[in-house]
Amino acid sequence: MNKLLEQCYIFLENIAINETSEKRLNRTFTIEELKEYNGEKGKPAYIAVDGVVYDVTYNPSWGGGTHFGVIAGKDITDEFNKCHGGENVLTQLEVVGKIIEG
Repeated sequence: MNKLLEQCYIFLENIAINETSEKRLNRTFTIEELKEYNGEKGKPAYIAVDGVVYDVTYNPSWGGGTHFGVIAGKDITDEFNKCHGGENVLTQLEVVGKIIEG
């Protein structure tokens, strides 16, 4: 009986994780909404590159929502391409959504 309960718990936990991940991946942000995610006052730190929104909250390079003078909460495509163009840096970050017009 305990084994069955354990399996049910694991199954339900995985469903919850998958639903949360799907909701986050389907999330959309306007540039104005993205400004709220600058890493200040306990808020997460998000950046956008080429229309994709990434979570940099716990990335050590983005302490306090900044990275070498670049501030989270905005589209940093130009800055990113100047510094990291061609590098696979973004594959290390969690995708949380995409930018829409608004």
